[in-house]
Amino acid sequence: MKNKLTKIEKEIKQLRKIKGNVIHVSNSEWYSLFKDEIRNSIAIEGIFVNRQELIDVLERNKRTDKHRAASILGYFDAASTMYEYAVNQYKENEFSVRMADVKQIHTLLMRYEKDMGFYTGELGEFRKTRIEVAHSTFYPINEFYVRQSMELLIEWINYHLKEKTYDPSLLGAIFHVWFESIHPFRDGNGRVGRILLSYILIGCGLINISIKGITQKNREQYYDILEKADDQLEQLHRKIEKGKRFNVNDVDHNIDKNYFLEFVSVIIDSLEDSVNRIKRINLNDIDQEALIPLRDLAKIYDYSQDYLRNLINRGKLKGTKKGKIWYVKIKDIASYVEKINSKS
Repeated sequence: MKNKLTKIEKEIKQLRKIKGNVIHVSNSEWYSLFKDEIRNSIAIEGIFVNRQELIDVLERNKRTDKHRAASILGYFDAASTMYEYAVNQYKENEFSVRMADVKQIHTLLMRYEKDMGFYTGELGEFRKTRIEVAHSTFYPINEFYVRQSMELLIEWINYHLKEKTYDPSLLGAIFHVWFESIHPFRDGNGRVGRILLSYILIGCGLINISIKGITQKNREQYYDILEKADDQLEQLHRKIEKGKRFNVNDVDHNIDKNYFLEFVSVIIDSLEDSVNRIKRINLNDIDQEALIPLRDLAKIYDYSQDYLRNLINRGKLKGTKKGKIWYVKIKDIASYVEKINSKS
């Protein structure tokens, strides 16, 4: 898994060189991924929308079921705002997770449902009552210990973000399961948790992911993975409820990382899927005079460098050699591909 993650990290760096800011609604490939993330994440909570309905709500301001519309708009606002924030933090090498970030996600996520009367709790405020979690056998921490547990979680992740103890996939997996086992809000915890997971991945230089949730099988797999891992955190919570105080090192000694590896695998597979979708770059969005290294074009078009170099040698593709590296203009590769497609 480590080699796979390393490859993904390299590919994302290459995409940034070519595309610049990958994570933005102006990037059509990323926006398509983001819309799928919204559909899947709200489906995990039992709110089902098709692609057309999603587009109608986000882009055409058409009327639809109010609850579904509120869920779509809330997720869009919360995730897009925080992902952009994470990108900027990553650029400045100062990414961290703050309590205010968690509360802001909940506020943006639930405000439409609050306005329409579907959510009666306080926006961005931790629960003050005991709750039960659907599709789960665990018991969230007692409401009197929610803030204490969240403070410990925030302290833990920021320590490991600074020390780089764990790779981002394992860090995100533990954080997500831990957050869900606390269940700090009256409602919206699953969606907040999945946004936070992507927020952490982006803040670590990666990209947001779409955890599949459209089919019942998808949802059951997700719940099963959480169930297998949250036993580790439930034991921690029971000790906290008995008055035990933990620090970051105590937490690490009490958690067996092996219980999170299945979720890590899902995260890495989802990252790979996200990257593959972004790699389908719309070259029309890039300066047509831009010179792109042959190795990058090979990845974009799924050609080998040898094949492209052979085209240059045969005069089929215009290329410029600088030092030991061949470069091709966007307009020239686009013209060649168009000719090939027209013949086929």
